[in-house]
Amino acid sequence: MPRQSDGGDTCQGSSTVALITTSALMAPLLAPLGLGGEAAKALVVLAIGAGSMVVSHANDSYFWVVTQLSGMDVPTGHRCQTVSSLVTGVTAIVVIAIMTWVLV
Repeated sequence: MPRQSDGGDTCQGSSTVALITTSALMAPLLAPLGLGGEAAKALVVLAIGAGSMVVSHANDSYFWVVTQLSGMDVPTGHRCQTVSSLVTGVTAIVVIAIMTWVLV
């Protein structure tokens, strides 16, 4: 049975590192890249979030949260979670690209 969270837990893994690192790298580049507007900044945040969750695998805390709380075994998690996070991330990036063409 999965352990119940008391709400004070934090998740650290490759998604978290990807979010923090990419946001720190992108912050000073927004204006030079022409992404200084409010809509552009919001789209960059969405793109960073979408990119961080593509292909969630066993080295990512998100993989373990989903597999353990849903009762999946690891092989099923590899098949389902990894593929579904790929589809989710690619879909998100396509939608964000379309939004960028419209808004920026």
